[in-house]
Amino acid sequence: MPYKRVRRTSTDIDGLKSAMLSIVDQHDQLTIRHLFYLMVSAALIEKTEVEYNNVVIRLALQLRRSGDIPFGKIVDGTRLYRVPRTFGSVEEALRDTARLYRRDYWRAADELVEVWCEKEAISGFLYDVTAPLGVPLMVTRGFSSESIVQSVANDIECDPRPLTILFVSDLDPSGDIMPEDVIRRIRHYAPYGNIGLERIAVTREQAQLFNLPTRPTKRDGNRHAANFDGESVEVDAMPPDILKELVRLSIEEHMDLDQLQVLRTAEASEREQLRLFGKGGANG
Repeated sequence: MPYKRVRRTSTDIDGLKSAMLSIVDQHDQLTIRHLFYLMVSAALIEKTEVEYNNVVIRLALQLRRSGDIPFGKIVDGTRLYRVPRTFGSVEEALRDTARLYRRDYWRAADELVEVWCEKEAISGFLYDVTAPLGVPLMVTRGFSSESIVQSVANDIECDPRPLTILFVSDLDPSGDIMPEDVIRRIRHYAPYGNIGLERIAVTREQAQLFNLPTRPTKRDGNRHAANFDGESVEVDAMPPDILKELVRLSIEEHMDLDQLQVLRTAEASEREQLRLFGKGGANG
């Protein structure tokens, strides 16, 4: 059915802006796509690309330019800005070293964990979870390249510990087979590696449990769609806080949390030693 354009009054627009501000205030950060799905779930707008482009993107831009939405609240994980790390002095470099110092929480662990994500747009949210736990985050941007797969296989060959890949992808024809495809291709290069897989999101059970908005499944020209039933769900449709919690809990299932606390205490002490060393070295 063709989309019928909604003519909204200025009062309607003000109401949407107010609702948008309320949604943004409830989250640390959002992507525009997350904001779109949250507004759809709240029955504020229709689930169409027209509403996404002409309402969500346009109004969010207005509210950011007016200062009502701080720019840091809406993130764009698809843009990469590379800046070399430089310092104004040795003292500044030493302070930075102390600030960035991290213990390897997994050095003595019996197993390893990585989080793999199909979409770069949500990688910032996931990194907020993986970084504090010392877990690598791999962004595949769709199906993984052969270079990525072969590189991971090399790491597995060098480290005999079991590796579990926690996968985050859309619930659609491609996202449904992507995790198993990764494992199959890694095993081609590392046939004796101990590799496990856990699909963290999005599952059909999660789509029902959280009542996630769906979209029509793209079937024309999609060779993966033949064995996929029903509508699709983008991972962006899952509220960020829920997704982050799912990933955090999945990682922690593979960690000794008591040992983690011991390592963090040692890490804080060593960081302070580095800070004092930097301060003394700069003064001396």
